[in-house]
Amino acid sequence: MYIKLSTLGFICIGGLFAIALIYLIVLIHKLTNTISKVNSFMDKNEENVTKFIDSLPKASENIVEITENVKLVSEVVTETTASVIEVKKSIFDRLGIVKDILDIIMAILKKDK
Repeated sequence: MYIKLSTLGFICIGGLFAIALIYLIVLIHKLTNTISKVNSFMDKNEENVTKFIDSLPKASENIVEITENVKLVSEVVTETTASVIEVKKSIFDRLGIVKDILDIIMAILKKDK
C-alpha cells in the first residue's frame, strides 16, 4: 500500500485548513467577547460619555480663552521686563552721577586738608 504524493499534499493542506479554521473560530469568539464587553461598558457609562461629549465644546472654548489670556500675560511680562531694564539702567546712570559727584567732593576735601 503506497500513498501518492498528491494525496499526502491534500492531507497536509486539509490539516492546515482545519487548523486555520479552528484558529479563526477562536479569534471570532474572542472578538465577539471583546465587542460585548465594550457594548456593556458603553451601556453602563452612556450618561457619563454623553456628559463628556457635551462638555467638549465648552472645554475647547475655555482652552481658546486660556490661550488668549496667556498671550496677554506674556505681552505684559515682556513690557514689564523692558520697563525694569530701563529703570535699572536709569538707576545705574544716576548712581554713576552720584558717584562722580562724591568723587569730586572727596577730591575737593582732600585738597583742602
